[in-house]
Amino acid sequence: MDNTILKQNIQEKLIGINKVSSDKFKKSNWPVPMEEEWRRTNLAKYDMSGFQLSQQTQNVSSSKSDIMDNDGNSSLIINKTSNTKAVIKLNESGSENVIIFEPSNPIMLNDSDTVLVNNLAEDAAAHFDNKLSSLALSSFKDSVFIIIPDNLELVKPLVVEFESDSGAESYLPNLFIHVGINTQVGFIQKIKSSDGSSVSGVLNVTCGDNSNVHTATVTDIGSDSLIFINRFFNLSKNAFLSDFQSATGGKLIKTRTEVDLSGEKADARLYGVLFSTDHTQIDMRTVQHHKAKNCFSQATIKSVVKDKGRTIYQGLIEVEEEASLTDAYLTNHNLVLNNGARADSIPSLKIRNNDVKCSHGSTTSKINEEQILYLTSRGIADEEARQMILEGFLSSVYDLLPVHVKSYSELLIMDKIKQKEEIS
Repeated sequence: MDNTILKQNIQEKLIGINKVSSDKFKKSNWPVPMEEEWRRTNLAKYDMSGFQLSQQTQNVSSSKSDIMDNDGNSSLIINKTSNTKAVIKLNESGSENVIIFEPSNPIMLNDSDTVLVNNLAEDAAAHFDNKLSSLALSSFKDSVFIIIPDNLELVKPLVVEFESDSGAESYLPNLFIHVGINTQVGFIQKIKSSDGSSVSGVLNVTCGDNSNVHTATVTDIGSDSLIFINRFFNLSKNAFLSDFQSATGGKLIKTRTEVDLSGEKADARLYGVLFSTDHTQIDMRTVQHHKAKNCFSQATIKSVVKDKGRTIYQGLIEVEEEASLTDAYLTNHNLVLNNGARADSIPSLKIRNNDVKCSHGSTTSKINEEQILYLTSRGIADEEARQMILEGFLSSVYDLLPVHVKSYSELLIMDKIKQKEEIS
């Protein structure tokens, strides 16, 4: 088929998804606390007027994205600022084989890559169905599709930076990734917004057979911002996933991460660090969905809460009838730094097969004053002692992450904590 026709076809299909999603957004209601996933986050308390359909017509230019030199720390960097085309920085050998597609700045795709882009968009539209995800899929002007071919090994991560400008329009940072079979890759999704932003985005990742994938989503949100991110991973046979999330800043952050273990012997490890202060509310949900036999999954989430901040963690392990020999774990540990701060843990199981090993647990505690006394008696200042305990609390998660993910996220979270005058 002629490449021009292929380009027109994919554009038409994506615009069709935008239209269907726009109609869903118009017709659906905001989620309410009567719904299980929203019972502790009441949107009626927030100004949702910033979440509106885009008034801007999607650009259909055929020019390529700008390509620049990289800093050497990543295989490639994609910087996507709202309403502009991406700036791509290449470095590692092999990264030039990665296909990067922007619906607002389309390039010619071959037949197979066109199918993959279409499948990623259609799968997201079918899987994400609430009002906020419908808004995210109502426009692809701030979206990036990445096709990573079979049998590729990239030592350094792909970094995708989404940054909103100061405009009043909703910011919709969508990222779609296909990882080929026998491929090893890591990527970091950074989402940064200005003060008072309204952000709704989706992340959809398919991991091919025998792939080894390390992912991270890190948010750096301006004050009074509202952000909603829906994340979905589908793992094929023998695929391995290590995924990390960190969340801090803004007025409200709500994320949902679901991993479907669809192929035998798939393995998923989910990690998260939350830091809530002032009056920020962070609501994170994870779903470990076992659909095939002999799979492993684990979720480890840690929260630090200060001032009038609040964190909510909802974790679900769901095992289908055909998913025998499932091995799944879920843990959540919270550190509350003062009276008035609050951390809620809601772990749950939904099991349809008896031949499984599944467990969950959670703890909530304060800083142990005996530990503070021990450290200060050895000449360590009180504030430094508390900082050391916080770093130790979070290190059990950070130590499990790839170096490139740990260094960036740990620095961001600890800087946010250090910005406060007192930890206790």
